[in-house]
Amino acid sequence: MMTEKNNELTAVQRGAILYGYLRGDSYKKIAESVQCGKTTAFTVIKRYKETGSTTPQKHSGPEPIFNSRVQIALKKLVTDSAKRRRLSVREIKNLWNKKNKTNVSAVTIRRTLKKIGLRSCIARTKPLISEKNQEKRLAWALERRNWSIAKWRKIMWSDESTFSQFSQGRSFRVWRTPEEEFDTSCLSATVRHSPTRMFWGCFSWSGLGPLVPICESMMGKVYSKVLQKHAIPSLHRLVGCRGTFQEDNAPPHRAKIAADFRKSAGISVLPWPAQSPDLNPIENLWNEVDRKVCNLRNQPKNIDDLERKVKIAWHSISLDYIHKLIESMPRRIQACIEAQGGATKY
Repeated sequence: MMTEKNNELTAVQRGAILYGYLRGDSYKKIAESVQCGKTTAFTVIKRYKETGSTTPQKHSGPEPIFNSRVQIALKKLVTDSAKRRRLSVREIKNLWNKKNKTNVSAVTIRRTLKKIGLRSCIARTKPLISEKNQEKRLAWALERRNWSIAKWRKIMWSDESTFSQFSQGRSFRVWRTPEEEFDTSCLSATVRHSPTRMFWGCFSWSGLGPLVPICESMMGKVYSKVLQKHAIPSLHRLVGCRGTFQEDNAPPHRAKIAADFRKSAGISVLPWPAQSPDLNPIENLWNEVDRKVCNLRNQPKNIDDLERKVKIAWHSISLDYIHKLIESMPRRIQACIEAQGGATKY
């Protein structure tokens, strides 16, 4: 087999190349006798002419600018605050050089940040959770840490979500390690400006409930009508009269008229901690519906078309996907406990 790279040659092969050269053989003949490429033979001979040796020289290179101790200092500089995590490489370079009276290049800074595990990533969008609500989320999760999938199957999940004809989001990059993906200082926020339509929906292990367009302001009175006309029939159909109804703490849900209706209807409601969309699998379902609509080749032309396309996407959700969402509940609970009630990846 022909050897193509001179650094793969043995000492015997390099000696044979030199012998052939000193004897006056052509590069072609030398390459054929040693079984290497002509370029390899030429490189070995060129090295001999320049250095007097056929052995490749080892280059130790300069000492690294950022040793382990300095790398730790750079990481601390970048991750010291949410503001610094949002700096560009050039800004980090300027800050570092000013603080340490050095002249390190932006390329070196970028290379070192990558080496120590920091990547410039789009900040995840997560709601900031107050300390009080973190405590409530943790307590809620601890009470349900031993719930079986069979128990979660008896829940009917519900929520409202607003869909936009056009979506516009602002994102930025932050320096973080993979483990800091949901750290408060690494999160972002989105703003949307577009004609919108709100929908109410529900689902359980048995399948999807109706998707109800809300064409007026969602107040307590409107929500109580949704409960009467859609939630109660869906609860009985999907989980039975002994099933449990889930809703979050949105203002219409807390309205007295809605609370009175639930009480008179004898609905069993799952207590829900504030600021906990990550614990509600219907949020993932909404995201899947939104993804399906956004991936359509023909985007909604108007609000009516948006409503039609959202309904089509909703009813295309598979039962297998629904089952996976509900089966994720023990993992969501555990993630909440590990985060001490803070934000999770869900």
